[in-house]
Amino acid sequence: MKRVGIIAASVGALLLAAWMTRGVWHRPPSNVAGHASAAPPVERPAVPLEHTDAALEARLAAIANGAPGRCSIVAKNLATGATVRVNADARVPLMSVVKLPVALVVLDGVDHGRWTLSAPVPLIALDMHPRGWLGDSYPRGGGHVPLHTLLVAMLTRSDNSAADALMRIVGGPAAVTAWLEAHGIRDLRVDRSERALGNDWYGLAAGADTMGSAEEIRALRAQVPDAVHDSAASAMYLDPRDSGTAEACTIVLERLWRGELLAAATTDTLKAILARCKTAPRRMPALLPRGTPVARKTGTGGTWRGVTVAINDVGVIRLPDGQDVALAVLIAEPRGPVVRAERVIARAAAAVFDAWGSGAGR
Repeated sequence: MKRVGIIAASVGALLLAAWMTRGVWHRPPSNVAGHASAAPPVERPAVPLEHTDAALEARLAAIANGAPGRCSIVAKNLATGATVRVNADARVPLMSVVKLPVALVVLDGVDHGRWTLSAPVPLIALDMHPRGWLGDSYPRGGGHVPLHTLLVAMLTRSDNSAADALMRIVGGPAAVTAWLEAHGIRDLRVDRSERALGNDWYGLAAGADTMGSAEEIRALRAQVPDAVHDSAASAMYLDPRDSGTAEACTIVLERLWRGELLAAATTDTLKAILARCKTAPRRMPALLPRGTPVARKTGTGGTWRGVTVAINDVGVIRLPDGQDVALAVLIAEPRGPVVRAERVIARAAAAVFDAWGSGAGR
């Protein structure tokens, strides 16, 4: 009987410890390369079985059908496994959504001791863009900006100069795509720097960009004839480079939130920065109850002749009961005002919130 009592007490203690550590935001700490863990590996919480929410999927399909362009939507409740997919595997130009995988590779470098968050990053002329805080402050490069400051600018304000500086130090676009593939993430491509993508959008001739200042790049792009820009814009709509699917975006978010891609500290750093996103407030958070936590990254293409390359938003919404939902809404070639496509994204987010959050607070 004494042995039975000891076993029962041990089981009770284990159950209490499991209850105290349970939570959506909890993740066991990851090892940084080269540093052995002092404790044995901690078993990760079981991932709930995925199942389709048919009613919500039908509602989102109706919203997507009313979009001004090709619309893809994927949502997954990370706590329950409920999932919806609408045109989930359609490839769409990612635009600035590519900055999320760039951030992952940068922070993986922090995990492996390649640099620190406070390390100064030298800026060069090729990093600079005609618009944004960095382009205005260092039009010809030459400054040294802390890595963390560049991450915040890239993710919260979608600063293109910060993105190109960070993409350069990790080894360029190909290194970002290789990192994704090495981590089992398919259907997300990063092929060009932000500056190169912008030059292609305007139809700037190959070799015309000779690493001049941000102002000089603006002047070169302004000189491109309309007929050349017409052809360049049409080509970008069909270009498979720098494209991805809503399914792949949701997988990245889910794995990040489950702590499978980065160490604990850098995971928390990235989540915190994404929660401070300031771009495109009319998209995912627009129709949610005020104060709803949303961590996200937007993507916005150029508009020419009334057609925009893409309008995107990917992120994680915290429901009133504490559950987290990964959501990706990508809209390719929306026609008319950008706000029309943004309204589709806002309606999709609201539909998910109403279905899985019981409409609390609305």
